Amino acid sequence: KCLTRIFKMHGLSLQASALDTLLDVVQREAEVGRKKADVNNVIFNIIDEIKDRRIQGGNGSGGRSSSVGNIVTSALLEDVVSDFRRDSKDVSDDAVQLLDAFHMPRLDFDRMRKNFSLVPFGKEERTLYGEAVAKVDMFNQRYALIQQRILRQDIFQPKLVTNSLGRSAQNNGGTHTITPVESLLGRSGRRFLLGMIVQVEEGKYYLEDHTAQVPLNFSEASLLTDGFVTENSVVLIEGEAIDGILHVHNMGSPIVENRLDSIKAIGLQNSDIFNSIGSLSEYEKLREQEIEHGEDGMFVVLSDVYLDSPAVIEKIERMLEGYSDFSPLPIFVFMGNFTSKPLSSASEGTKAMISYFEDLANVICKFPNVANEGRFVFVPGPNDPGITGVLPRGPIPNYFTSALRSKVKNVTLASNPCRMRFFTKEIVFFRDNLVSKMRRNCLIEPRQDSNGQLSSHAIKTVLDQGHLSPLPLSTSPIYWQHDHALRLYPFPDALICGDRVEQYYETYEECDAINPGPFSNGFNFVVYRPVGEVSGSQTKSDVELCEVP
Repeated sequence: KCLTRIFKMHGLSLQASALDTLLDVVQREAEVGRKKADVNNVIFNIIDEIKDRRIQGGNGSGGRSSSVGNIVTSALLEDVVSDFRRDSKDVSDDAVQLLDAFHMPRLDFDRMRKNFSLVPFGKEERTLYGEAVAKVDMFNQRYALIQQRILRQDIFQPKLVTNSLGRSAQNNGGTHTITPVESLLGRSGRRFLLGMIVQVEEGKYYLEDHTAQVPLNFSEASLLTDGFVTENSVVLIEGEAIDGILHVHNMGSPIVENRLDSIKAIGLQNSDIFNSIGSLSEYEKLREQEIEHGEDGMFVVLSDVYLDSPAVIEKIERMLEGYSDFSPLPIFVFMGNFTSKPLSSASEGTKAMISYFEDLANVICKFPNVANEGRFVFVPGPNDPGITGVLPRGPIPNYFTSALRSKVKNVTLASNPCRMRFFTKEIVFFRDNLVSKMRRNCLIEPRQDSNGQLSSHAIKTVLDQGHLSPLPLSTSPIYWQHDHALRLYPFPDALICGDRVEQYYETYEECDAINPGPFSNGFNFVVYRPVGEVSGSQTKSDVELCEVP
């Protein structure tokens, strides 16, 4: 009766089953020797949390434990109590969420209404072999997402000032206008255009936007930004149309914006691809947990882990030995290729791959703590088993990893690319030979006055384009209806791209771009802490480029 009266004083009504649950809580608290005042504090904390959840439910957050009216159910009470009992490890475990490329929601931009919407997985039919209209939609969305980003920049927004007569006059000082391709007809002088470079006929490139296309002559073009210019990339051009040909004077990559600016434009819920943030209050709560517990999180990432190499297996064992006493354990991310050369699809190749993963399982099991508590994520490479050659590519088939999954408790076979949430942070894992592909397909030699690293040009290209593979489809085929899984808009907090080049780490518009380097060549790997340092309400990541001695 006392408990019921306390809840009524706070405007809450306890169901009979909820009262039984609450009595169990009070009894357990008394059994561990808590004072009466401490037990009362526990009850009042529970009431405060229930009231907070009612408010969130009333604001339409649709939380999993929101109450109906002022009635407190047993399910709600158990949920609140379980949250209070969670330790830092439980919080960190719940903070990690992996998103497969083929189950990812699609961000859609409506050019007519100028608004965004997030299309959940299952709301529309998506197949691996879409119709021709899917290809058109793919390129339309790529262009529209960049166009709306560009048009929001100050330099492309006309300014209105009031003259001495009180009339509004347009002041274009310091601003520019994007000219549609179809408007070039009959106009002379230099114009600014935004379009995608396409090859309509062999060896002849055109600039195309949503209105028309025009032949390009960039033999005398000056490249003003770092990065590779390839077919299917979107570029900003300053040029002049002469005799139906656009002569390019200056060319550059689209202007970018950081993650927070993009989320403000898109909206918090439209950018929540993990379906983990129902409202601003839930986001703030997640941020608080991130600040309190985020420093415990760590990712150990390896690429090109050749399991058919005894030296690689030996170094993996040494690396796991070094982390076996960590608490909590890091999340281990292994990216392909997992063999030094592609294996045949014959039975010999299949048996060999099964044995390689079994060898890895045996190494992991030498450290029982790692095998039972550690989490392993496997991202396939271009030459690994499965449907290869088209992005995004599915996980390694279960058939090859049955021994590994039976011996190691927490194994996740992920797609390539895949995304992972750590509290509010978004991390993209991708395995591809980006630098070599872009170098082979660039139409204009990249600028030489940068730091001279081709890897920097490649990273800037994918982030400027907001896409992991802005390349010709003949070079890098894509499932048209799953192209959104390759987008990088908004920017992730980190892009970890396994490439066959030396290790690198750089920050571009607050996005960490990291390559762990090939583990098979030098035994390099990277340690990434999404929350490496906390200063007040701000967090800073930490990246360590490592090598197994």
